[in-house]
Amino acid sequence: MKWHNQRAVRRSTGGQAMVEYVVVTGMTIGVLLMLAVFLYAFKEAGGRVLDLIACEYP
Repeated sequence: MKWHNQRAVRRSTGGQAMVEYVVVTGMTIGVLLMLAVFLYAFKEAGGRVLDLIACEYP
């Protein structure tokens, strides 16, 4: 009887590791996307600054 109760508890928490992996993977992808957006934004801003510096305006 005791073995049966342990098996029922183990079955109810069996998918917890998979859920944690999915959540962490989703958060990692989200962070990488945000970093990509920041990289794009700063490269664009840097390009604008270089265009202003290289301007031929007297």
